[in-house]
Amino acid sequence: FRLRRTMMFMNAQKPGLIKDAYIYGCDSIMLDLEDAVAENQKDAARFSLYHTLTTVDYGDTEVLVRINGLDTPHWQEDVRVAVAAGADGIRIAKCESAADIRQVEHAVEQARTLLMAALESPKGVLNSYEICCASNRMLGIALSGGDFRKCMQVSPTRDGIEMAAARGHMVLTARAAGVQCFDTVFTDLDDME
Repeated sequence: FRLRRTMMFMNAQKPGLIKDAYIYGCDSIMLDLEDAVAENQKDAARFSLYHTLTTVDYGDTEVLVRINGLDTPHWQEDVRVAVAAGADGIRIAKCESAADIRQVEHAVEQARTLLMAALESPKGVLNSYEICCASNRMLGIALSGGDFRKCMQVSPTRDGIEMAAARGHMVLTARAAGVQCFDTVFTDLDDME
């Protein structure tokens, strides 16, 4: 169990930004190979990720990598590069089942890499307990609000009521499984109250 109060997401394709990310004092850095990276820039982002992780000392800051979804042609190379570079963990995008966890677990079985599931659909949220229990490598589950809202065909509200049921369900299942649970990314930098 590790304290993960703050998790800063960064585009893995931006070496100038990710090399100094630890100076902000966050508990974890999430280097993104998925949504933040254009389709034609995936290879460049993996190169940047590998170079940075093998040359920068992040000290006690945990480094996680968000891979592309298992329905894309990118995820296996994302995993290979993240493990080879020494990332502490992998966040599996668009996770919907225990089978998704086991598929990635098989790809990292020779490493000590931890796993985290991003739940982005009603199916993923409903299957959260089996996802949490799918591997001893699971550090936790996280709600991806943007994609979840899109699946639910709702708009964001200031109080987040549209995600209350999903949040409550995920907290219960994560607690029952003994893993951590993370809320969606906060992106409104103009509202830091």
